[in-house]
Amino acid sequence: MKSPICAFLGHVDAGKTSIMDAIRYTMSAYKESGGLTQNIGITEIPTNRINEIAEDLLKKFSIDIKVPSIIFIDSPGHEAFVTLRERGASIADIVILTVDVTEGIQNQTIESIEILKSYKTPFIVALTKIDNIRGFYKVSKSSFLDFISKQGSDYSQMLDEKTYKLITDLSLYNFQAERYDRIKDFTKEVAIVPLSAVNGIGIKDLIVMLIGLSQKYLELSKQEGSSAAILEEKNVKGLGKVYDAIVYSGKLKTGDAVIVNTAEGPLENKIKGIMRLAPLEESRENFGKYESLQEVEATTPIRLTLQEPNAMIGTSINVFSSEEEKQNLLNRMKEDTSYNNDKSKGLVICADSLGSIDAIRNIAQSSNILIGKTKVGEPSKNDITTASVNGGVILCFNVPVSKQTETIADDYSVKIISSKSIYTLFDLYGQFQREFKSMDLEKRKERLRLPSKFIFLKGNIFRRSGPCVFGIEVIAGEIRPNYPVINSKGERVGRIIDIQSDKSKLSSAVKGDKIAISIDNAVYGRNLFEGDVLYTDIELPDIIKFDDLSADLSEDYTEAISETRKIKRL
Repeated sequence: MKSPICAFLGHVDAGKTSIMDAIRYTMSAYKESGGLTQNIGITEIPTNRINEIAEDLLKKFSIDIKVPSIIFIDSPGHEAFVTLRERGASIADIVILTVDVTEGIQNQTIESIEILKSYKTPFIVALTKIDNIRGFYKVSKSSFLDFISKQGSDYSQMLDEKTYKLITDLSLYNFQAERYDRIKDFTKEVAIVPLSAVNGIGIKDLIVMLIGLSQKYLELSKQEGSSAAILEEKNVKGLGKVYDAIVYSGKLKTGDAVIVNTAEGPLENKIKGIMRLAPLEESRENFGKYESLQEVEATTPIRLTLQEPNAMIGTSINVFSSEEEKQNLLNRMKEDTSYNNDKSKGLVICADSLGSIDAIRNIAQSSNILIGKTKVGEPSKNDITTASVNGGVILCFNVPVSKQTETIADDYSVKIISSKSIYTLFDLYGQFQREFKSMDLEKRKERLRLPSKFIFLKGNIFRRSGPCVFGIEVIAGEIRPNYPVINSKGERVGRIIDIQSDKSKLSSAVKGDKIAISIDNAVYGRNLFEGDVLYTDIELPDIIKFDDLSADLSEDYTEAISETRKIKRL
């Protein structure tokens, strides 16, 4: 029986790292910036430590430990869970969902619940910070059952009220829950374990629940194949680029030929070195103890080096021993990492890992939001042009967005929505949709290049070049400064610099207006002549977006766009 992999989910500062501190007897929560977890951390808790923590409670519930250890994954937000990805699902066996007893369900809790629903992963609720309830009487390092028996009636009543409020809230997400000691059928109800990590109260109850549920209800047999999930990438002095990972099936050996997912797709690689994380050590800490080994088996937290350090976080490395196995892995991994990147429909998503894309895709599906092109990494110009013809939005999760990228997005009237929380990302997208729908026509028009048709009036040349200034009449549609201009042959004439009427600058001109315009790069007598019929040079993204406005505009706009499409053969 292999060690179960347990990941933490929950709202920021709900006490995830403090629980691990209580289990390890460490204080890492206070070593991090502002007391908040900054990176994914791995810890292996061996059997002897589990017995040390909860021997009395294990005996009370007649539980014999059969697993060699529990592998805990702690992270900022949901990353540890979705990063542990294999074939579209998390390889975490069970999850601890942390909920602050005084705050209840919060934004990231909702996000965590949606992720748990989409992956169908069993979980336990750790109801944290019960020492913050009025009337708390400290009984350090006790089980919750011993602790609650020594509390006053006012405290017990208040805790019950908080617990049943959480039970009611979880029922709204179709989860039936109950305090763990009151459950009769663990297959039908989610267990809630109240605890205070800083006082060591309820920690042994949580451990006993993890062991009991894992051994009784989870599939912990050895899996086929030899694979490891990559959680973090670090640069270590003397080693260069290393990867914190978990061997979750089979075994890995130094020198093994492997297939690794990279930004260019699955590629052949080789394991250069393997270091096993010592039990009770924390992979986040630079001083964490590691032992160099030639071979490790599942389930084991490791730090490894590759011959070509090009692996992507959130993917698996897979060992092969024959050419046939190699080809099967390449084909399978290409299939696993290829999404529906149909550029004609769906939102463009840029995220930090394939696991994050999985989570975004699953949550979007539950909200009937269509996802199109996806990629790991920051958005490029190509992503922006794709988004410009498809909703005009890019959702970016936990990836950088440069000023240059934002400028390009503005040029293509694409909105980049960025967040380090999936819940917030979709919340911002919903807000954007509501604002766009309520936006008045004038603001919506500013989001695209409008079509136009206008004629160079004879006898109205005021300046021949640098820029060329002449009089026109708008026949259809609307012109604005900065619009590029083509002639009836589809040839680029230049770009509108200014629009003037009676020496006053205008922001636009519509059908029937007779005004003067200046165009850069236009030279009278060379590429511009009196009587020329001219058009706004419109690209396909603006033509597609125009459909959303056409019903609110006069027919001459449609006439102008129709003629422009014929000229440009769009």
